[in-house]
Amino acid sequence: MKILVCDKIDPRVIDHLSKIGSVTDISDKKDKELVKEEIVNSSVVVVRSSTIISKELIETSNQLIIIARAGVGIDNIDLQAATDNKVYVVNAPLSNIVSVAELTVGLVISIARNIVPGNSSMKDGEWNRSQFIGMELFEKKLGLVGFGKVGKLVADRFLGFGMEIGVYDPYIDSVEKPFTHYESLDELLKSSDVVSLHLTKTPETVNLINKEKLDLLKKNAIFINTSRGGIVDEEALLLKKEKKEIYGFGLDVYSTEPPVYTPELLCTTGIILPHIGASTNEAQLRAGLDVVESIEKILDGKTDIAVNSLDI
Repeated sequence: MKILVCDKIDPRVIDHLSKIGSVTDISDKKDKELVKEEIVNSSVVVVRSSTIISKELIETSNQLIIIARAGVGIDNIDLQAATDNKVYVVNAPLSNIVSVAELTVGLVISIARNIVPGNSSMKDGEWNRSQFIGMELFEKKLGLVGFGKVGKLVADRFLGFGMEIGVYDPYIDSVEKPFTHYESLDELLKSSDVVSLHLTKTPETVNLINKEKLDLLKKNAIFINTSRGGIVDEEALLLKKEKKEIYGFGLDVYSTEPPVYTPELLCTTGIILPHIGASTNEAQLRAGLDVVESIEKILDGKTDIAVNSLDI
């Protein structure tokens, strides 16, 4: 059985995969055509977020059984094509939740206390303390858009800061105290000092936070997206920061990745990161080992763990 590894994963995961089949690791290669060549006779394909497994690639293979995403989202996999071609899709939905939650906290603190510009100023040999007056998070209102596993971890951590936490999630009817439930996204955006997105990318959430929604934010608000790109109108957000209509923002995800490096993006005073939410040693190992376990279960006939349901 050939196992094709398209994206970089922990070497210990490769060792585990080698016990299942013959591993072909092309993660160091940048030639996209190589994926097309190697997938033809592969039974299992392992990816992270960099490689897109399209309908064309799926139909190219004549032996494919499993597509394994060593991470949470599966938006880089054509799920319908996989289902139509009797290919199981598995992922690791819990692997990076702690890492993403911690990055979210780090971004909020960095923005609130001007850590990035303060560091740059010091390295320029300056001592401009008065330019970096920040804000305390204590008793500020945190608005979470999406209250799944990552959102709950973020909420738990910010409770320790003494923040008031509001939640908007159309899939839940209520939340327990001390959290406040918002039935209206607009009301949450208007009332929050910090807004953080924790959503999956679906047809309903694409461009959910458009210019009109961004205009509801307080002028001194902090805005964070560590969930998925395409949920926010990034151009409108950049312009809002340039016009000083928002205190600051942090982005780790983009509508296209890598993003188009426009002058507006490169010159923004917001914090922009290269999708590193899951980039910790712990999360990477956990994600890899989780999908190894899922692959073993699928091959053992326990197909109910797949993301897609197949009638085979």
